[in-house]
Amino acid sequence: MELTGNPFVDTGLMVLTALAERDHVSELTLADLRRVFGDGRQLARDNQHLKCFTMVFGTNGPLTQPAYKKAGKNKDIYLSIVKHILECTGQEGASGSRCDLTGIPTDFNFQAVCAKALRETGLPVPERKWLGRDWVPLGGSLGNDAQALPAASRPLHVSALALFALQYLPLGLFLFKGKLTCYQSTADQLTQALVAEVVSENQNRLKLQETEILGKGGGTRILLDFLINHFESLRDLTRDNALPPSTELLLWLFSNSGTGADCLIEHVPETALRFAYRAISESFGSEIRRLLANDPKDPRFQLFECIRTGRDYPGLYPYKKWEGASAGFYEFYQCAVRDVTPAALEASRKLAKLVVEGIEPKRLKELRKPEFLKSAAGRNLVRKCIIQRLTIGEYDALFPSQYCPVRVDSSGWQYLRYYLSRQDDDDGPISSVRPPMKTTHPKIVQLAEAYAQGRDPKKIKSLLDRMAQGRVGIRWLQDVFCRLAQEHEDWNLGTWNEFACDEDGKVIAYELFFQLRLYLANLYREATSKQEGKVA
Repeated sequence: MELTGNPFVDTGLMVLTALAERDHVSELTLADLRRVFGDGRQLARDNQHLKCFTMVFGTNGPLTQPAYKKAGKNKDIYLSIVKHILECTGQEGASGSRCDLTGIPTDFNFQAVCAKALRETGLPVPERKWLGRDWVPLGGSLGNDAQALPAASRPLHVSALALFALQYLPLGLFLFKGKLTCYQSTADQLTQALVAEVVSENQNRLKLQETEILGKGGGTRILLDFLINHFESLRDLTRDNALPPSTELLLWLFSNSGTGADCLIEHVPETALRFAYRAISESFGSEIRRLLANDPKDPRFQLFECIRTGRDYPGLYPYKKWEGASAGFYEFYQCAVRDVTPAALEASRKLAKLVVEGIEPKRLKELRKPEFLKSAAGRNLVRKCIIQRLTIGEYDALFPSQYCPVRVDSSGWQYLRYYLSRQDDDDGPISSVRPPMKTTHPKIVQLAEAYAQGRDPKKIKSLLDRMAQGRVGIRWLQDVFCRLAQEHEDWNLGTWNEFACDEDGKVIAYELFFQLRLYLANLYREATSKQEGKVA
């Protein structure tokens, strides 16, 4: 057999594949379907006890219809219909109109099958029986215009194989963000493995008589749990076999109950899948489970949603009695999910050590509180350490710059917050390699070097002191800029606006002055170091 492209039918086929203990739908045979179905009683029991069955097919189907229940024939009718559907699956594919769900040529007559089943159970046969959402999720109903498919002009024409596979769909479903969910993926092996995980979990819950639907109240965490379970089972396989290149996953979220039946697709990019795979390769499975156990209830801030959308995850950071993530996993997450450079994390770790250096224990406790870096006093202390001990390249790595006006990405404060809270756990050496200045505005470098060139270090120190006191302003900057404009053609009014002004032409120079001061401080340290070397 082959996958059809319809996510609901394909999920049913993959459930059958898992129950038949096959590796792929392509290995599934008609004999397997008959073996799995048996006398059908297991299927009927599962669907009667799976709470999601009525969410998929409503309550108007034979297994749950009140009129059939009253007659005590609901299970007999259901099994008879499904049995006859199975018998018809081996007669398809050669002639007839194409199935609306799968494209399989079929002349399957649903009315005839239902009539035969009702006669066998001694119940009256309706004049006409259409396929609707009681057999096909989101199938609508021609008997009720409010639930008919838009512009529908005829009942659905569906193959027997599709209808049979759909009866196993509930066993392969779970709740994601409060909606029933099934998978599609560019990698069939991944989809099959994930469906098999769901089937196994649902079967276990049926044995334990769990009444709630798998994933209820879990938001998005259930999918990440499935992924890490899957990749742990493939730990010994090669990378390509475990997760082929360009693999993506689609989540079909749907509701088939009430008048508000709908469907939407959530995209899980390769980056999120690759993260889960690499996390298991790096032995972070237990740490992820620890974080998942403390996931917030709001799905927007849960771990998987943050991974999927490339955002920072609040649970990584210590808060009150919560110790946060380990340094290894924190760095892995930032690099893998948010594309943070190792140089930025190294700079923040170094800066955190400098900030707490020589601090009394009582004061240290204050510094490690989350609100410390949000206060003016806290940020001023950090900026003082930056000026005194960081290179402009390290600052550039930690706080990448943007222009017009010069401003920085503030994410570095979060990295610093993490390392400040964990300095007692960090005994690793700090790298002495100076990162390059990738985003620092080149005119900051030119301005600082032009001013420092040939000047006595004492004059540079005097300027730094005045900058620290806020006594150096725009006028000084304009004077230096104008002197350089006499030597360089590209130093003009247009470049001044790009360098120091915002989109409205207003001068915004706080960050510009800070970076200029930092670069001058580096030049001053170099100059004094050379003088000391000559004296020695």
